[in-house]
Order: sequence, then C-alpha cells, then structure tokens
Amino acid sequence: MINLSEIREMPDSRRLLGLVVLTVAVWAAAAALMFRIAGVNASLNESLESGDRIINAASVYRSYPQKGPDQSRPAEKDPMSVITGIVQAMGIGERMSIHSNPSGISVQLDRLYGSELREFLNIMESRGLKVRTAEIRALPRGEERLLSISFQMERN
Repeated sequence: MINLSEIREMPDSRRLLGLVVLTVAVWAAAAALMFRIAGVNASLNESLESGDRIINAASVYRSYPQKGPDQSRPAEKDPMSVITGIVQAMGIGERMSIHSNPSGISVQLDRLYGSELREFLNIMESRGLKVRTAEIRALPRGEERLLSISFQMERN
C-alpha cells in the first residue's frame, strides 16, 4: 500500500493536485453561473407577464366606447364607400381590394409606405371607422420596406 508521504514525493503530484483544484473551481463557477441565469430568466418571465397584463388592460380600456365632448364624429352611412373615398383621395386605389362579408368589411392594401399607412388609419379614425383585426407584413424592396396590410373594419 502507498503511503501519503510517498504520493507527495511523486514528481507529478503537485500538477495533479492543481488540476483537481482547477476542476473543482470551474465546476463551482459554472454552477454559480447557471443559478444566476435561472434567476435572470425567472425575472424576465415575470416582467413579460406583467407587460402582457398591462397591454391586455389597455386594450380592454380602449374597447370601451368614448364619452364626452372629445368623442369622434359618427361614421358616415356606408363604411365601404368611406374607405373607397379615402383610398381614392390618397391615390392608392390601384393597390386596394375591398370585400364585404358577414363579419364586416375586409380590406387589403399592398405596397404602402409607413407614412401612407399612418395617414390612412388617421383619416379612417377621424371618419369614425376602426380596425377590428389586422395583419401587417413588411416586404423588402431594395433598401426600403413596403407594407402589405389586411384588416377587418368596425364602426366606433
């Protein structure tokens, strides 16, 4: 049997001991890092859930009808003609398709710049129309992006 003093006298024993200490230190650092990452991940998930609750509360609040003197004008009689008029006035009529269905009015606008979309939505809201659901896609065109939007309309 080998005695402890004989192991200390071996030429590579110090190197082996250093390697064992280094291995233990690396494992300890990795474990500490993993615990820290798990804590940050839990904090991030809590923040995301809190943000979702705030967004949901804001959308519920916005769904309530407006009251008071700042209420926007009521929508004109035929929403389809209002939308068509807006699109023609903006000069984007050739990029629009509009359909009436049982759930409302479906509108498709293609190849819009962001400013055109913003102006279109502002005019619609001022005329008493609101977007119920929308799908917006960004389409690359050279170095710029054009937007394609499909949405369902509703009245204020």
